Amino acid sequence: MENMNCPSCKKEYLESVDICSNCRYPFSGTEKEKAIHIGKFINQKDVLVDSEASIEKSQKILYGVTVINLVFLAIGFFNGTYPLIHILLNAVLIVVFLFCAYFIKKSPLMLTIIPLALLIGVYTINFIVDPNSVLRGVIMKLFILGSLIYSIYLIKSAEGFKKNFGMNG
Repeated sequence: MENMNCPSCKKEYLESVDICSNCRYPFSGTEKEKAIHIGKFINQKDVLVDSEASIEKSQKILYGVTVINLVFLAIGFFNGTYPLIHILLNAVLIVVFLFCAYFIKKSPLMLTIIPLALLIGVYTINFIVDPNSVLRGVIMKLFILGSLIYSIYLIKSAEGFKKNFGMNG
């Protein structure tokens, strides 16, 4: 008997089966049922592409946040308006954001959550110290936070798809 592959998820079978154990493709179904299944599978698989694009977008955002923090750090340092503790904290944030941006493709979920948590923490502390700070750059802050949160959602969706269909990587 010849080996066969599932047309949907490409799992190999040594014998004839009625339904793919991996993606539930109906080998013995009608042509319409098979086409509907493959269409749904392809539609669900798009989450992988969306997740990859979102990771790249998050990487660019983190590089941007790093540059913005670096510029403000340099301005504050050269003007002498930042206390030493602010300079040190901003330097640590810059290093963490740069690290997360550079290595985000190795561990997308964790290296998106870390900067998101740091940004929320910084925005919260800034609000406590100066309530008016929440309004400064509010659109940019919402864009950055929203993008990172959406990226986490897509990463989790892609992980779920890979788990459901036995895909690695």
